[in-house]
Amino acid sequence: MGVTHPHRAGSCVCVHRIVGTAVCRVQGQARCSPDAQVAVMKGFLASMYVGLQIESNWTKKWVWLLYLAAYPIGSFLAVIILYGVFGQKTGLLPYALYGTIFYYSLSMVFFDMAFSVHDDREHYQTLKYIFLSSTSYRTYLCGRAATRYLIALAGIAINLCWLVPVLRLPFHPNWGYLIAGAVLGYLVAAGLGLAMASVFLLTIKLDVDVVDALFGGMFVLSGALFPPTAFPVVFARIAEFVPMSPFIELMRRAISGKVLTSFLSDLSTFQLLGRVALSAAVLFALGSVLVSFGSRQAQQKGYIDVTTAF
Repeated sequence: MGVTHPHRAGSCVCVHRIVGTAVCRVQGQARCSPDAQVAVMKGFLASMYVGLQIESNWTKKWVWLLYLAAYPIGSFLAVIILYGVFGQKTGLLPYALYGTIFYYSLSMVFFDMAFSVHDDREHYQTLKYIFLSSTSYRTYLCGRAATRYLIALAGIAINLCWLVPVLRLPFHPNWGYLIAGAVLGYLVAAGLGLAMASVFLLTIKLDVDVVDALFGGMFVLSGALFPPTAFPVVFARIAEFVPMSPFIELMRRAISGKVLTSFLSDLSTFQLLGRVALSAAVLFALGSVLVSFGSRQAQQKGYIDVTTAF
């Protein structure tokens, strides 16, 4: 049988936002309750703590810190070999390296959010208890995503400390755009993660092939590794509307201080920021709707506590 949410006090229907605000509708009148806001924030912080424990509880803390620094290296080692050794004349090493690093920061978040559904249901067998708690499942996923995003950014920052001087990468950061882009990037990743989690809620068996195909497709089309202008015109135009493309290009410009290729060069940095903000708003709203729908359907179909030993 499916697991349903307990009745909330005051018959309030709370629409949670990641910043901790909640819009409560009581008897048809919309108003905000400070208690509801505090409850959302507590649930969000508790979910961040759970995510941190899951990420780091397999070893000693100092070993985990070393792992944190070493883990991102695998994501850009191939780029260094490809462009730093065999493609020196192209001058695309900064473009590809920065693009790969920032794509990694997003992909680790939304794929971790999706896989957390399988982990909580199959591995830890706690998904039904999460649904029974006072924290909404959307808030729980967003808290887990925040921890993963901060871990990814920390790993990037640590590795840039040696990548920039060793590879002589252009580094003229605009901190305003970097901070704004990082915040909006979290919302982009969380929105995609919520959408993928909604699919995983309705999928009993983990389908790794679909996830791998999605990862590879977005990696190529987002322009992370090489400029989409190398594609045929149709695919190059499609690449401009991939959700990660404006974010990656914004972060490239914000950290390097220059336009590295002709891809999206017709847009100013401020226009890129606006496009990223629009993508973040649309994706987060869409992901919230989809995960709410997926949660209801999973409860009705009894998928919350189903295990397959897969």
